[in-house]
Amino acid sequence: MLASRARTGIIAGVMLLWVASFSPPLLSLLPHLTSTPYETDKLLSTATEAVTVLSPQDSDQFSWKPVMMRVAGMALIGLPFWYLLRRREREEELQRLDEGWAARLHARSEELLAVNNALVSEVSKRIDTEQSLEANRRDLRQLAAQLLRLQEEERQRISRDLHDDINQRLALLSIDIEMLEQQLPDAPDRTVKTVRTIQDRIVELSEDVRRLAHQFHPSILDDLGLSIALRRLVDDFEARTGIEARFIGKDIPQHVAKDVVTCLYRVAQEGLANISRHAMAKNVRVELQRVRDGLQLMMSDDGVGFDMNRYNARGGSLGLLSMRERVSLVAGTLSIQSTPGAGTQICAWVPFKQERA
Repeated sequence: MLASRARTGIIAGVMLLWVASFSPPLLSLLPHLTSTPYETDKLLSTATEAVTVLSPQDSDQFSWKPVMMRVAGMALIGLPFWYLLRRREREEELQRLDEGWAARLHARSEELLAVNNALVSEVSKRIDTEQSLEANRRDLRQLAAQLLRLQEEERQRISRDLHDDINQRLALLSIDIEMLEQQLPDAPDRTVKTVRTIQDRIVELSEDVRRLAHQFHPSILDDLGLSIALRRLVDDFEARTGIEARFIGKDIPQHVAKDVVTCLYRVAQEGLANISRHAMAKNVRVELQRVRDGLQLMMSDDGVGFDMNRYNARGGSLGLLSMRERVSLVAGTLSIQSTPGAGTQICAWVPFKQERA
């Protein structure tokens, strides 16, 4: 800035010198304002009598005219140069500002490019992480499905062993005790009573084994279908707990895929078990019906209910989580609605796959 001002002063001085050098020729163009010595002597010799004395005001007005003309000429000549100098200064200042903005813009572009590269890297890592998590979830679902399938197969094997082996042995043992009782007609009453007590305990044990085998895997589920198996499950629940239970089945296909049948039966089994343990209900209603392209199982009770907010905060109970996992493995949905003092409603919907008979 100081160099620019010095350059401006030098150029202004040169311009003033140039104006001073060219002012006489310019003034010569105005003969009524200037006079030569010869013209003055001639004017004094011929018109001495006619000399008019000028007043100070006229003298001052006459003396200021050349000065004003010179100032006007200098202004007319100097203004364009001054305008050009100021324009040059502005252009140089704009050029410096442009260079500064260009440098700042370049630096900012470099920063933004670095940030963009970092964001791209972060997004790529996050995408990779999400893909890895999705792959892990998919593997876990497959593992859970395989574990449930193996669990059902093991349940079926245990149920078959209990029913076909242990329960048959207990039945034979009960028959043997009954034959033993018939072979002891003269035995004391105390002995006969003891034998009958043993026989009753064996029958009771056989009934427990049968019920246990039915809980592991009811053969009626494979033989007569889901609707009859659920009706039998509800009847056994009412007989065992004393809670009034009702089953309603509507528009159920005859042939449904085995995984769908097993899923809904296990959901109903777990739901009734939770009701008997926690609900303190007096009435239970179980409904199975076709809804859209699937089967809907709805269980409702008039028990104590629970707080859904606390349930969600705890992450759910193990039984409800097991039900939800089973339904999700067959591409179904499970909803739970409960209010303290107003009971609980569980609704499971599973898209059915009909099997050919």
